[in-house]
Amino acid sequence: MKIVIARHGETDWNAGNRLMGRIDVHLNENGRKQTEILKEELEDFDFDICFSSPLSRAKETAEIVCDGKCEVVCDADLAERYAGELEGKVIDNWGDYMDNKTVETDAEILNRAKNFFEKLKNSDYQTVLIVSHNGLLKNLQYFLFGKTGELDYSENNLKNCEYKVFEI
Repeated sequence: MKIVIARHGETDWNAGNRLMGRIDVHLNENGRKQTEILKEELEDFDFDICFSSPLSRAKETAEIVCDGKCEVVCDADLAERYAGELEGKVIDNWGDYMDNKTVETDAEILNRAKNFFEKLKNSDYQTVLIVSHNGLLKNLQYFLFGKTGELDYSENNLKNCEYKVFEI
């Protein structure tokens, strides 16, 4: 199976270093331009299906990239990390974010990524696009790379509309 993972396009909150978490923030004009470029970069792929986070920034990215060529299915396991009381705040020190007790734990987000990966690997799809968020995609890559042990959050960051291709 070929799996393409992509992060959603830019939002005004990305540009302002404001933590979105589960707040539903739409793409900005630059994000839509980035998404059109991503669409061109992925035009040679014949996706069987696209799975997306239900948050509009990811879903809009998925719909633009797929352009009606395959079904876009929202899956709650692909939503961004819940950021609790920090959602909507400007974050200067990401250590404060990770230490906050109202934020979804590393184990919880890793478990959601694992749940999604299990559903995916047991499917008959040949070529899949997944559009989600940096936090979730870091965790999903852990399984796509076949890693074990503790996840290193400093690795595998994706910029807005950056993508990676995996064969499993």
